[in-house]
Amino acid sequence: MMTVLRQALFCLLLLWLPVSWAADIGWLRSPDNDHASVRLRADTSADGETRLLLDVKLEDGWKTYWRSPGEGGVAPSIAWKGEKPTVDWFWPTPARFDVANITTQGYHDKVTFPMVVRDTPPDVFTGVLTLSTCSNVCLLTDYPFSVTPTVQEPTFAHDYAQAMGQIPLATGLTESLSVGARAGELVVDAYRAGGWSAPELYLDTVDEADFGKPHIRVVGEKLQATIPVHDSWGEGAPDLRGQSLTLVLVDNGVAQESRLMIGEAPAPESAAFPLWQVVLMALLGGLILNLMPCVLPVLGMKLGSILLVEEKNRHQIRRQFLASVAGILVSFMAMALLMTVLRMTHQALGWGIQFQSPWFIGVMTLVMLIFSASLFGMFEFRLPSSMTTTLATHGGHGLAGHFWQGAFATLLATPCSAPFLGTAVAVALTASLPTLWGLFLALGLGMSVPWLLVALRPGLALRLPRPGRWMNTLRYLLGVMMLGSAIWLATLLLPHLGFSTNSAIKESVNWQPLSEQAIDNALAQNKRVFIDVTADWCITCKVNKYNVLQKDDVQAALQQPDVVALRGDWTLPSADISEFLKKRGQVAVPFNQIYGPGLPEGQALPTLLTRDAVLQTLVDAQGAKP
Repeated sequence: MMTVLRQALFCLLLLWLPVSWAADIGWLRSPDNDHASVRLRADTSADGETRLLLDVKLEDGWKTYWRSPGEGGVAPSIAWKGEKPTVDWFWPTPARFDVANITTQGYHDKVTFPMVVRDTPPDVFTGVLTLSTCSNVCLLTDYPFSVTPTVQEPTFAHDYAQAMGQIPLATGLTESLSVGARAGELVVDAYRAGGWSAPELYLDTVDEADFGKPHIRVVGEKLQATIPVHDSWGEGAPDLRGQSLTLVLVDNGVAQESRLMIGEAPAPESAAFPLWQVVLMALLGGLILNLMPCVLPVLGMKLGSILLVEEKNRHQIRRQFLASVAGILVSFMAMALLMTVLRMTHQALGWGIQFQSPWFIGVMTLVMLIFSASLFGMFEFRLPSSMTTTLATHGGHGLAGHFWQGAFATLLATPCSAPFLGTAVAVALTASLPTLWGLFLALGLGMSVPWLLVALRPGLALRLPRPGRWMNTLRYLLGVMMLGSAIWLATLLLPHLGFSTNSAIKESVNWQPLSEQAIDNALAQNKRVFIDVTADWCITCKVNKYNVLQKDDVQAALQQPDVVALRGDWTLPSADISEFLKKRGQVAVPFNQIYGPGLPEGQALPTLLTRDAVLQTLVDAQGAKP
C-alpha cells in the first residue's frame, strides 16, 4: 500500500513542478527499481535544431537493451504525451549477453541515447520512459518526465558529440558486404582491407524470425558469419529471402550499420559435389557398410539361414536373398520418410539418431536376444501364416524372416559412419526432398550389392560345405555373436538410466566440453584444437578410440601444452552438438577436426582414423614457427 502511495505522490510532483525540470529533469529513480537511474536533457542551441539526450546509469551486473533485444528483453521506449514530437532516436553500438543459451543485445554500466526532433518541438516534452533492466531477474519500469527545451550549458554539446560518436557509421569498415539465407540460418559475408581483429555482429529484428548468436569465422581479409534462425515460436526458420535486414558490424572500435536485401546463401561446402559424385559416394558408402563390424551379426544370421535350408536349390536361395534386398531397400526408404518428417517438423536430422531413443534400443535388444536364444536351440519359430510378416520362420520356407534380416542389417548399420557415407548423407539431408529420397535409395542399393550378387548367382551360396556336425558349432558361434550384440545394445541404455559409461581404460587426455566459444578462445591464444564428436552407440567411434586415440603417441600429442582437446558426446540428443555438426556439413559420428594457427578454418579427419593422419594434421596445425 505504501508503494502505491509513494508512486501516486511521485506522479503528482511531476505534474506540479514541471518548471523545476526546465531543460534538465535531473536523475530519476523509481521506488520499484533502485538499480537504474535515468535523465533526459533537451537543447535548442544547434541552429534551431532541438536535440535530446537520454542518459541511463545501471548498477553493476545490470543491463538494458538495444532496439532489437535478441531472444529476450524489451527495448527502451518513450510514450509521448500531449503534443507528440517526431523524434529520430539513435542507438549506440550494443554488446552481447549470453545467459542460459539465450543471447541478447544491449548495454551495461551506462549508456546515452541521442535524439533529434525533426519538426517544431512542443513547448514541453512530456511522456513516460519504459525501461527494461535485467540481472538475475528483470524489471520493467516506467519513468514519467516533463522537460522544457532551452539553450543548454556548453557541456551538453560535448556530451551530445560524445554520444553521437558511439553511433555506428554508414560506411568506413567494409569494402563489400552481403547477406543470404539458407535452411535454418543466415550467412553474412564481409571483406575488409587489412583484415579483422575482433569482429562482432548485431542483427536487427526481422518479422517472424528470431536470430541466435552469430558464429564468426575469419580468413585473412574475409569474414563469414552464420546465424541460426528460427521463428518466434522457436521452431522452423521462415523464408527470409527478399526481405530487408539492418545489421551492425563492429571491429576494433569501428562500427558500421548497413541495410541489405537478403539473398540466396550458398549451400554448405558438403553440397559442392556434383550430383553424380554424391550418388557414387552413396553407392560406395552403402556397399562398405557390409564390411563394418556392426553388420557382422546380421551377416551371420543370413549365413545361418542358408545353412538351415533343408534342400538347397538355386530358386529358393534367389528368393531368400531378394527378400533380404527388399528388407534393406524398404528400411532405407523408411529412413528417408523419417528424415522427411523430421525436416518438415524442423527437428534435428542425423545418421543413427534412432539410437538416441531408449525405446528403439530396447526393442532391438529384445529382438537380438530372441534370435540368440533361437540359435542356442532354446526354442524355434514356427508361426502361423497370418504372422509371417513379423519375425523369421526358422526351418520353414517363408520369406518374411529373410526380409527382416535385411531390415535388421540396415538398422544395425546406422551407428556406423563408413567412408563416403557421411558426405552422401550430409548432402541428402540438406538437399531437396526428391534428392534426399534418391540418395537414400542409392545407399540402399549400395548395401544390397552383395545380397544381389548371391541372388543373381545362387551358385555362390551352393558352394558351402555339406551339412554336418560343424553346423551345430557354427550355430552356437552365431548365437554367441547375437548375444554379444544384444549385450552391447543393452549397455546403450545405461546413459538413459543415469549410469556412467566411462571406459575402463583411463585416458590421460584432459578432455574439455565442446563449444564454438572454446574453439575461438583457443585460436585466440594461438593454440591447436583437437575435436572428437562421438557416441556410445557408434561402433566406428569405438574403433577410432581403441585403435588410434588411446595409443601412447597420440595421447602424448594431445597432452601438449598448446593443444586443447574438446569432446562432444552425442549419445543422447543434443541440440548444441547437432548444430555444431550441421555448421560443418556433417550429420554423422564420428567426426574429428583439428584447428590451429596453421589451420584456422579447421581440417576434418577421415571417418576411420589413423595415427599418421592425426599426428601429421596436428603438426600442420602448428603453422610456421617464428
